Amino acid sequence: MDLIDEMKEILLKVGVEESVVKELSQYLPLAGHVLDSMAYTEFMVALEDRYGVKLLDPEAAFIKSLSDIKKEILEKRA
Repeated sequence: MDLIDEMKEILLKVGVEESVVKELSQYLPLAGHVLDSMAYTEFMVALEDRYGVKLLDPEAAFIKSLSDIKKEILEKRA
């Protein structure tokens, strides 16, 4: 399974509606558009647990979309 697809599965687990996830572009900013601040934090923590990388830090403020997250995960796992 592609990393973007895996992240979409995690979005479903944190409570994002299936119809929203299905239509979600990997380039759309998540915070404020798809996720409120609580759900965004829950999503990022779930990603950290799943992939073993630190995503919630002040220097990662540029992370906006699934595409950004994918890039960050791949860089930190390399």
